[in-house]
Amino acid sequence: MMTPEVRGIYIVDVRDDAELGKYRETKHGVCVSVGEGRYMLINTHRREEYKDFMLKASDYTFLKGVDRFLSCRNPRPYKPERLIKKVGVLSETDTRVAIQKIISSRFIEKTLKAKILDELSKTF
Repeated sequence: MMTPEVRGIYIVDVRDDAELGKYRETKHGVCVSVGEGRYMLINTHRREEYKDFMLKASDYTFLKGVDRFLSCRNPRPYKPERLIKKVGVLSETDTRVAIQKIISSRFIEKTLKAKILDELSKTF
């Protein structure tokens, strides 16, 4: 079992995730650790309702030349046992964008939001 690092990017097993299972065509997803055992998922397509933003493929080798989108609406809880492999680290620039998205989110509970923001801010 690996210990997740805040801003670490991981392949995560989502097979038993009741909410995501019906939307995922694969058994795995890619996510960013934001602290408090929570992760933001990286998606193939942009979805405004996810309050996402683009991660440029040129900034991340694991994206293999294809831009993706970081969902900032609902940081999901995953246990470390679900993490399969670390594939990167969220850049400082993208972390700052994620922080702003989290600050402006009306979907993340205030106490959780404060804890996540505290952990993310400590990574600079």
